[in-house]
Amino acid sequence: MSKYLIIIVCALLVACKKEPTNDVDYYLSHAEDRKAKLVECANNPGDSAIAANCVNAKEAQHKSLFNSSNTGMPTIK
Repeated sequence: MSKYLIIIVCALLVACKKEPTNDVDYYLSHAEDRKAKLVECANNPGDSAIAANCVNAKEAQHKSLFNSSNTGMPTIK
């Protein structure tokens, strides 16, 4: 009985920590959220290297710098 209780508690703790996954388009249209997520990911690269939101925010940052509407070099902000 206690083994099942431990499994249920662990499953609930894991489920509570999960944040919703935002796609690349979301981070392209929400620059402030993208910047905040990139800072968060940079502060914890071990855990966030394969996190979906970190990957999507990095891809959105790349697309925002190197999109077809830019006529010159990317700007550093």
